[in-house]
Amino acid sequence: MLRLHGVLVLLVSVVFLGWGAAGAATPQRAGFKVKLTGTLTKDWTVRRTVENDCTEVTTHTGQWRMTVGTRRQSRIAFTSRGRGRRLAISPSLVRAIAGSASRGGSVLVTLLGPGCTGSIRKVRCPLRRVAFAAATVRLTTPRAGRARFASLGGVSAARSFRGSCPEEPADVRALRTDLRLADAPLSAADVFSRQVPRFFISGNTTQETTIEGDYDGKVTEHVRWTLTFTRVS
Repeated sequence: MLRLHGVLVLLVSVVFLGWGAAGAATPQRAGFKVKLTGTLTKDWTVRRTVENDCTEVTTHTGQWRMTVGTRRQSRIAFTSRGRGRRLAISPSLVRAIAGSASRGGSVLVTLLGPGCTGSIRKVRCPLRRVAFAAATVRLTTPRAGRARFASLGGVSAARSFRGSCPEEPADVRALRTDLRLADAPLSAADVFSRQVPRFFISGNTTQETTIEGDYDGKVTEHVRWTLTFTRVS
């Protein structure tokens, strides 16, 4: 069973690189070259307890990390739907994304109770790495003034590591950390202003999830990304 623990922490920022005011007349369409960078992490600590005369407590601590970045810039375009409405994006696909992912951690086994000699044994799991290329992701505007990515495509190798050390229970695997976890502000006035030749938006989010059941513990996900826009039309 999963339940969110605490409050989703959302830190977003937008920095504009350009001179002059952004309140100029709004054209109907604006095109850009875009460059993406991002880092995604998932950390978990879960415990499974088997109670007998000799109680065994097994603690799995794992870390998963993925970095992404465009090898060449993609082109996207915004179209105005009218004042106060969300922007339309077409094309909206960011292509040529490459990166790598790693997974590592440790397993701690503790024995205690009257039926056995107490002991503590720790095993460090080997660090595993995979690389990928030609991944894609679609930029969306779920509502006016906000930008969000859809799920990354072409990164299945980065999510499916062989081996069970550290163990990743089904509830942990179900949390597929993705760029879409973090939103960013997106101003139509700045998108369409010819006085802003270049700008970037950034999302930075941390989420914690509590695991309960056969395993008890916590999963922490952190997603940070930056998308840089260079005006072409």
